[in-house]
Amino acid sequence: MQGEQLSIYDIEYPKYKITKPIRLIELFAGYGSQALALKYLNVPFEHWKICEWAVKSVQAYKDIHFTDVDIKLNDNRTKDEMIDFLYQKGISSNWNEPTTKEQIQRLSEDTLRTIIKNIAITHNLVNIQQVKGEDLEIKDTDKYDYIMTYSFPCQDLSNAGQKKGMSDTSTRSGMLWEVERILQECKDLGNLPQILLMENVPQVHSVDNLDDFNKWKLRLEELGYNNYFQDLLATDYGIPQTRNRTFMICILKG
Repeated sequence: MQGEQLSIYDIEYPKYKITKPIRLIELFAGYGSQALALKYLNVPFEHWKICEWAVKSVQAYKDIHFTDVDIKLNDNRTKDEMIDFLYQKGISSNWNEPTTKEQIQRLSEDTLRTIIKNIAITHNLVNIQQVKGEDLEIKDTDKYDYIMTYSFPCQDLSNAGQKKGMSDTSTRSGMLWEVERILQECKDLGNLPQILLMENVPQVHSVDNLDDFNKWKLRLEELGYNNYFQDLLATDYGIPQTRNRTFMICILKG
């Protein structure tokens, strides 16, 4: 009826069906909520790559998704060499900024080895600003469907944050443009992920951020994607929490 808001079920989206094995790439992975969603849906997939710099989140990701996995690293590095390795990787202890070399030096040798082992087990690229398109190792796209998620930081978008926006990479929410860079590098290599999934706060397309959101959608179209986005309220899907989020799915044309 005129004046009524359409639900997601009323909108005619093109049909797309995944028919190949899934390789999941999670940028800004956290503890792996997108991976958990696939598990809850009983969708088989392979943990292909993650990108997460926060040490505690990486530990949580390992504990949740690689419970029974352990590896023996043939690692003869000295403590100083491990400190240098983790400093160069750009790990974070507080989710907001890289850990300084002095802070890393205070960690025990066992802790350093655990962090390095967790990075290896989770196939972690660590710091988004250091990731190159080739690091995603997207290959054999005729045999695999790659889903790349990028729930970039919302602190500078949400009402609870300082509303610095996402115009450039000087803000936490501006890390979105690192995703643009990585996708362009993937395109230059001839292998883009077939499916992208973004989840963020609705302020991502508010008046303050609309120009940047439209710029992002246009950039995705230029890279070769069709974009579909909608705000979804958790209580409409059986979740006992009033949580409104914007989801955007992008499917590679053709």
